[in-house]
Amino acid sequence: MTRMSDPHARFDRCSPRNQLQSQRGSRLARRLHVACAVPSMLISTLMLPTVAGCVIPPSLSIETDAGTVNSPPMIKSITSDQLAFAEPGPVFVERGDSAGNVSVTLLDTDVGDSLFVRIFVDYNLPDRLPPRVACTAAPSTKPERTATCNMSGLCATADIGVRRNMTVVVFDRRPADFGVDPQAMPEGGLSTDRFYFVQCQLPQTP
Repeated sequence: MTRMSDPHARFDRCSPRNQLQSQRGSRLARRLHVACAVPSMLISTLMLPTVAGCVIPPSLSIETDAGTVNSPPMIKSITSDQLAFAEPGPVFVERGDSAGNVSVTLLDTDVGDSLFVRIFVDYNLPDRLPPRVACTAAPSTKPERTATCNMSGLCATADIGVRRNMTVVVFDRRPADFGVDPQAMPEGGLSTDRFYFVQCQLPQTP
């Protein structure tokens, strides 16, 4: 093997084999040892930021508390007598007490919020009319909850045999219910709605 191909040839100057000979009192030996030590110190200095970057753990602090983020409520389903309302309808509702109840299944990750369900008929056509049905789902420890709404006030006599527009809205802040805009809420309030055609009819005789 020639010297050029010897993988240890370049380290001969600092090899321990050269240190076996006594160099006491030799200035050349001191210079040689210093020359060998400098590259080692330089390499250690250059590697320090890299090593430091590896051992310092990333910050685990959370800048924004996820619990303070306000999310909109959702309507999962609306069910009457175990039959889900099919969008967009028509949904058939009897006038008066025989209309029964509907269960509105809701989802809101802000479990501390009360959820307010309102049902409007022909809202904004041409006037912003108050809701005809109102019910509430109380705060819960779980995101999913149910509001039970009595539908006896949904259909008026003038609605019999006429197809109307029905909007079911869930609010995470108490809405105004009356006034210029019955759907108005305090600042920060969010809502979600579902639209159906509704067909009011007279109670069915037994």
